[in-house]
Amino acid sequence: MSRPPRTCRCGHAKGHELVAEEPEYTLWGWILLSMFGITPKPDHVVYRCQMCRQSLGSTRDPKVLARRTGSPKASSSANASTAPAKTETSPSSEESPRT
Repeated sequence: MSRPPRTCRCGHAKGHELVAEEPEYTLWGWILLSMFGITPKPDHVVYRCQMCRQSLGSTRDPKVLARRTGSPKASSSANASTAPAKTETSPSSEESPRT
């Protein structure tokens, strides 16, 4: 018996584009972040709807926490897989006709 995915008041679930992963830090993590500019490893990540700000749950999964850390290993592998392909646009589509 599996449960239906948890949704917010707007009807968005965890995988929706308007649900963001927001890192939450410990007190020491906030001190490192605010005073020294060092990105610490988050204590946990909260999934929050950007429209109604309702929390849809949290996780302490090391893979998810590593994505939210500024470590070179985690960010280089994440950037390689999520980097969008660059496409050229024709100049005529960007310019509007002069009147």
